[in-house]
Amino acid sequence: MTISRLDLKVFKPELLGSSDDAGGQRTKLAVESGKLNELFRAISDIDHAQSAVDIVKCYPALDTPDTSILLDGHVFMSQKPTDNLVSLLIAEAATLDDADRMTDMVEILESSVRAGQLIRNRLIGFLEGQDSFPKSYLQSSYLFNGTEYWSNVTLLQGQTVVISVEYPGAESALYPRFEHFCQIQETVTGGPTGIVKFKPAIPFITPNYDITINGESGCTKLRYTSDNDGIKYHGVTKLTAASTTNTLAVESTQTELLPKVKTVNPLTGKSIVEGGSGDVPSTVIKNNVSQPYIYGQYTYIFDVPDILDNDFVNEVLGFKPRLTASNFSYWNISVTGTTVTANTTSNLPGVDTLTIEYVSAAKYGVYSSETAFPDFKKISLGTTKMVLTFLNTAHGSVSMIETSSGNFVSGGVRLAQLDYHTGAVTKFLDARGDFTLHYDCLIEESTSSANTVSFALATDSPIYDTFYVTISNAAGDTLLSGSSDSAGVITGLGISGNITDSNVQLTFAQAVDLTTLRYDISETVTLSPPPELYGLNPLRIKNGGVVNAFTAWNTISVQQTEIQVLSNPAPAQTYNARANARFVDITDAEGKSLWTLANAHYTWVKATGVVTLNSDFTGFTAPFILTDTIGEIALVTDVQEQALILASPLSQSYPIGANVSSVQNLGDLQARIGTVRDMTAWANNWDLDGSPATGNMNTVDFPIEVRNDTAVNEDWVLIFTSATAFRCVGRRLGQIATGDTLNDFAPVNPLTLQPYFIIRTGAFGGGWQAGEAIRFMSYAASKPVMLLRTVQSGHSQITTDRAVLAFRGNES
Repeated sequence: MTISRLDLKVFKPELLGSSDDAGGQRTKLAVESGKLNELFRAISDIDHAQSAVDIVKCYPALDTPDTSILLDGHVFMSQKPTDNLVSLLIAEAATLDDADRMTDMVEILESSVRAGQLIRNRLIGFLEGQDSFPKSYLQSSYLFNGTEYWSNVTLLQGQTVVISVEYPGAESALYPRFEHFCQIQETVTGGPTGIVKFKPAIPFITPNYDITINGESGCTKLRYTSDNDGIKYHGVTKLTAASTTNTLAVESTQTELLPKVKTVNPLTGKSIVEGGSGDVPSTVIKNNVSQPYIYGQYTYIFDVPDILDNDFVNEVLGFKPRLTASNFSYWNISVTGTTVTANTTSNLPGVDTLTIEYVSAAKYGVYSSETAFPDFKKISLGTTKMVLTFLNTAHGSVSMIETSSGNFVSGGVRLAQLDYHTGAVTKFLDARGDFTLHYDCLIEESTSSANTVSFALATDSPIYDTFYVTISNAAGDTLLSGSSDSAGVITGLGISGNITDSNVQLTFAQAVDLTTLRYDISETVTLSPPPELYGLNPLRIKNGGVVNAFTAWNTISVQQTEIQVLSNPAPAQTYNARANARFVDITDAEGKSLWTLANAHYTWVKATGVVTLNSDFTGFTAPFILTDTIGEIALVTDVQEQALILASPLSQSYPIGANVSSVQNLGDLQARIGTVRDMTAWANNWDLDGSPATGNMNTVDFPIEVRNDTAVNEDWVLIFTSATAFRCVGRRLGQIATGDTLNDFAPVNPLTLQPYFIIRTGAFGGGWQAGEAIRFMSYAASKPVMLLRTVQSGHSQITTDRAVLAFRGNES
């Protein structure tokens, strides 16, 4: 049978809309081409004011009364909305099936970020609504130079973590299992005092570390997150330069799936010293090294010959080399010798430069109190880790906390004072008696000054002309200051320099004390509206909801459409479309197509492009538009932020503004039946077949019959209740009918009013016994597709708009 445009349809699901039960199985209600709001509802004033995300399901299908094959059926967004506040995506996931409803589709989208590596088990129990926990739970014991220290975990502002309740066995009514994704509000490093703040707050109470559930304690856990690449997004963009080569310049290859609101946040009094984990901020000033960020590159190697890389710096002080970008959680940093390697699995939007901060061995060294204190050195404030061991062994050892003026306390009692310039310690004995002590720290030059400095700003989205810096000279009697213009050029009293991306380079007219440097700057902050506004949790969408709309080694469609207005149409009139166009159509004012299989209204000759009118279009509404579209399919080998690299050049030229669409390949579409199996008993186990039955289906002479326009994707079992009677059960649909071997079996699909399949009586034969079963899969000539529409907050003057979903394939 010849397949025509009439046979390619997009069907609606059982329910459209935003309710939890929207979606479901395919119906026979076809989407009417050209008609607005057939899948998505209209955009309301509330949507524009507060933003919205709409999710719909549809079924591109080959709708023929036979088993014809549509080769490599595929869909793509061939036209983007005119309104820049609106974007559309296709979300491709192997787990999407016919039965899925809205809640299932939301879970598929949110599965891109999952609970990952364990940070801490035996976490404190939380109360409902609690949004913090003690910093001490970010500490673990660590042995360095034979002395036990606390190794500290650092969580950075904006990082997503998971607080979960996990245990084996049956569900606890008081403490149900759950995973709570939350965002760290302030950069924090583990320590004996202080709290870790996160949002949103915990929704349920969780068990304390000493509560046992099913034989296991410590059931409240803290985890990092991990990315899941099980979802592929397909979007549409436009060419920004005409091209026939294998490099396409485009507007963007990424799309904001989640609505965003941008605001300005001022940062004041920022320092370039590394804070550290103690009560006293350290005076450590890190060095930095940068290199350009290349979109689509996932590994970066930095040569850092002066890096101070040891366990005390990395684990005890928590000064590991790290990226300064806010997208830190997507990177894994490793050090080998003097080489720092940064790896990621995600593309980062809007990033031009990568900067690594590290402690320099040219500035700092590690000192241990067992050795003589070196000349011309001083201890870096906030880097000393001291342990006292009492001579009276009953009192054991205590780790000291560094406070102001070199004082070290335990339990609020001062026991020692450290001279930062000599390394000498003064003891203050209490009732526990004398003690020995040991400490490790960083040391630096006792008199240090500099004429230049480079550092990374505390934001990766700075507003340059809000930058203001002050610093004291080395003598401490003069204050230097400067400010930046909108281009990042810094000038001022005794200061000059520039800002590139988030990196600052300063030169001073005289020697300065870098520990006194303070700066103010404002940043652009992107706010995500709360998930209850649109039903998606932004913390569970990879990369903050900025998704790749194009993927390497996936196909794209490039297309460009020309239009002509047909005035006073009459039979025999001719118009010229482009020769060998991909698609030609005439539509009326309501978007209705005038194409018919018999060419009742017009005839198009593809080779010449000539369109001949065959009627005066009676019954349709003027004005009439003739459209012709040229286009082709191409393979993408590399995706950059504003470019797509193809495996081979395009076959023809496409102008600026041509649409470029990522394609979801649905595969060959044809209704069919999978392998038919029989078994002696049905144990309600869909994942395992049993031993062969006595009876046997004859599907060679009597194959199970399906049609493209009625078959569904389902796993079926026929369970015999006697030697001739059986009931038919679907894995997702449940029991749909009963039948017997004496008659043809044709259970009717209530959504299509046609049989799911037909089994002729001759296929059954004889010898069946009660309890035996027959299993098989049916496959539809359609596949479910998930469409997403995002509306950003803002005002729009556009009252009528549309996007176009294209469905294509080839005849066999």
